[in-house]
Amino acid sequence: HFRIQCSDAAVQVFKIMATTADEELLASKVCNSWNSWPLTAKVCFLFTPAQLLACIYACAWYEVGPMFKGPKEDELEIFSMARNALIIPMALITLVAMYQVVEMCSEKPRQRALIISRVSMFLFVVKMTYYTLLSRGYGLAFQNQRCFDLRPIYGTRYAGWTFAVPTMVFMNLYPLMDEHRLIDVLIRLFPQLAASLTYCWAAGLGCILYDARMGWCLCILACLAYGAIVADEIAFVGEHISTTSQPLAKGISIGIKNVMFWLYTLWYLLGNWGLMSSYAVQAAYSATDIGHIAVMSSLLFVYWNVDDVKRAGKPDHQD
Repeated sequence: HFRIQCSDAAVQVFKIMATTADEELLASKVCNSWNSWPLTAKVCFLFTPAQLLACIYACAWYEVGPMFKGPKEDELEIFSMARNALIIPMALITLVAMYQVVEMCSEKPRQRALIISRVSMFLFVVKMTYYTLLSRGYGLAFQNQRCFDLRPIYGTRYAGWTFAVPTMVFMNLYPLMDEHRLIDVLIRLFPQLAASLTYCWAAGLGCILYDARMGWCLCILACLAYGAIVADEIAFVGEHISTTSQPLAKGISIGIKNVMFWLYTLWYLLGNWGLMSSYAVQAAYSATDIGHIAVMSSLLFVYWNVDDVKRAGKPDHQD
């Protein structure tokens, strides 16, 4: 009996030591993340404080334009159609939830598939939330000071993009790091996630400031930040595309995502330059939103199923 107690105590001590070692390793990775990043990631990360400080400075010293008076009924119809179009894929969340329950109850749950399915659910919820608010007239519409016709720019959309854009970046690039833990992926992708989040703030705020010079500075800073995100993404893909499973499918997915994001930027600039009407810009945004999430979710479903066959007999990484 004494030997059993001693062995149990030894097991507990080893568990505590292992937990402490893991925590120390995690802290070391986080603290040394700057040194582990390539040059593109460091440059990308520097745009985060730059955009954040620029937005704080603009809010403190420059005046924001007035809110747009009265909703535009034709644009509310676009938002209603987008919300209705998202209802069908939103219903799949029930199936995804059932999948998660079954997967978590299995003997060897696949951690990567569970993480991606939860991220997909979160993205659908974010998009449904802001399109529902937009369609109900809660768009926080301000006058776009960078356009000649002072068209509305919807704060609710940019607030939604603050969560949706970094989530989409993670969904797109996480599958490339097949054999890495989640924390390692988050450390490597953090510069892109942070810069894309503040990119949404700078782009939106730059359009509603009265001062044209400061407004355009914010807009240009946001576009430069997006260029840095793309540069780091190219470096990231170069690091992992040759070692990941299904490189062709994942490469196509990344290409589609970049085309969609460049389209967002194109609609944004064409609208500000007065080359697209407000109705056309909102319709283009909504169509790109729906098409992007539909394509990404379909490709992720392919990843789950094909990877299961190729990785049979390999232990999935535990996060």
